[in-house]
Amino acid sequence: MNALRTYGRPFLLLLLLLAGTVFSCAGSALVAVPSRQAPLFTDDSPFASLKEAIRINLDYLARQPAGKSVRIAGKVVPMTRLIRSHQVFLDILEQNPSPTELDRLVKEKFDVFQTGGTRDGNSGRNMLVTGYYQPVFTGSLTRQAPFLYPLYGIPEDLIQRSGNTKGPIFGRRENGCVVPYWTRAEIEKQQRAAGHELVWLRDPFDAFLVHIQGSAIIQFPDGSRRGIHYAAKNGHPYRSIGSHLVHTGRLTRKQTTMQSIRDYIAAHPAECDEILHANPSFIFFAWTETAAVIGSLGTELTAGRSVAADHDHLPPGALAFLISRRPTVAHDNSVHWTPLHRFVVVQDSGSAINGSGRVDLFWGTGPEAGAEAGLMKEDGTLYFFLAKEKGATPLPDRETTGGGKGS
Repeated sequence: MNALRTYGRPFLLLLLLLAGTVFSCAGSALVAVPSRQAPLFTDDSPFASLKEAIRINLDYLARQPAGKSVRIAGKVVPMTRLIRSHQVFLDILEQNPSPTELDRLVKEKFDVFQTGGTRDGNSGRNMLVTGYYQPVFTGSLTRQAPFLYPLYGIPEDLIQRSGNTKGPIFGRRENGCVVPYWTRAEIEKQQRAAGHELVWLRDPFDAFLVHIQGSAIIQFPDGSRRGIHYAAKNGHPYRSIGSHLVHTGRLTRKQTTMQSIRDYIAAHPAECDEILHANPSFIFFAWTETAAVIGSLGTELTAGRSVAADHDHLPPGALAFLISRRPTVAHDNSVHWTPLHRFVVVQDSGSAINGSGRVDLFWGTGPEAGAEAGLMKEDGTLYFFLAKEKGATPLPDRETTGGGKGS
């Protein structure tokens, strides 16, 4: 998610949706695309991972309250149509179609919508495509050199209240009132979460990166491993430290990758706190029973197939098609870029994924996934699919703008 979520991968916020609620896709995030104007829908990755992701999505959709709907391109769409869309697509995949046949069947059986929206103050159909992953770091359950940088569990004074589609609202109580929770700088400098340390890491940027990615595998000195995962956050907005380094003249925008940020901090340790504290958002964690990454829908993510998006603009559980380009890092650390075109599913969200012009692709677990996810900062386009309704009028040969939020 780079999740700087991505999002910070503090993205992992549980959705609190009530039965009968209509979920709105805001603004003109989705526009109808006639088949003859659509791209070639072929997939660059094995079908097995796609089938797995779709089955996980079907399980999620089947658990949603009866009567729940989503609003897509100005229309209220029942959850049953999202479920049928997945079932129809899975049936197509079970036929193991050729690339040409896959494209034909998708255009024959689905209405197609292109996503996009405001990005850097400008409206358009292109999106910023980033990547996120699950790191693996060495850690200790006790504070002993070199393990000096903690990840925290949820402190007792953190208050969580029901919010909107973005997830819970967080704060603390002071003089009888609920006020914003402590910032990252306050938590770390004033020891506001002391006593709730879950594990200690050897590097402050490693700990920060777990906040950004939202989960990690911790490997202990005895060789055992445990998963750690987002549990809550302090409620402050995510701020990109990469943007902070650019704005303060320490890196150029072109230079800024996860690795270049790590390298800069390692070369300037006296600036570490100032840089990391530029992001006031802070994540609290919990141990998990699985090494898999769990997204904001409460489902396992599938490497190369799961994406994080703003659920106010693209429905959770959506079936989509992503076009961009992807990096491959060779053994000599050279980077090769190749086209990326594949079907994906919306199974996550994140603090840094705001608006309809962003999507974050989950890369997987470990250093190789991290190296490639950290390079993703590419233009792309995203298409969303709904199974056609019987007897429905074909889409017009020109784009139609979707309705506004709440319309």
